[in-house]
Amino acid sequence: MLDLSSRPETYRIIVAGDEELGFSLCAKLLDRELEDPRSIAKESLSQPWPDDEWTKLVTFSTGGRFTTVELDLELHGPWVWELYETLQPKDYFCRFSGIVLCAEPTREHLPAELSNLIDSVNLHVGRRLPSIMVVDKSRRLVKGQTEALRSVADTLTVPLFFVRLSSGENIVEAFKHLASQVYAADVD
Repeated sequence: MLDLSSRPETYRIIVAGDEELGFSLCAKLLDRELEDPRSIAKESLSQPWPDDEWTKLVTFSTGGRFTTVELDLELHGPWVWELYETLQPKDYFCRFSGIVLCAEPTREHLPAELSNLIDSVNLHVGRRLPSIMVVDKSRRLVKGQTEALRSVADTLTVPLFFVRLSSGENIVEAFKHLASQVYAADVD
């Protein structure tokens, strides 16, 4: 039974990797009617301090019960490093309960970038955080990219979600999966 009378658990999620994809993913998650989230992302990301936080209630089924949690999504980009003047990396990363790795297959060093990021977060937090990897299949993937992306996800041992920013396909499912994993890790 869904209990809406109490405040849901809140979990901060770092959205990292390709900033444009991350911004677009979060914008589309909050507004399914949004037709071109990438143009909004490009506009915001051109500013020194872009919009970088979103809040979404996500309901998922676990153990035959529906659970609703609040995900506070925070986009990780180059502007974050300026925070390290006042906030140490450990203090920054310890605030998070989960990771969304945004994979843009055209990035030359994608496997190393994502691996370094997830290793850094887990090192600073002191444990492995629940994570997912997301790829936008609205953009046509060339031959071999799908298998290469699956290989990266397997190496990182994270579930891979192919989403469509244009239609919103599979975006909610990806966040439901992450929410259930974050919740389960918190309950354990």
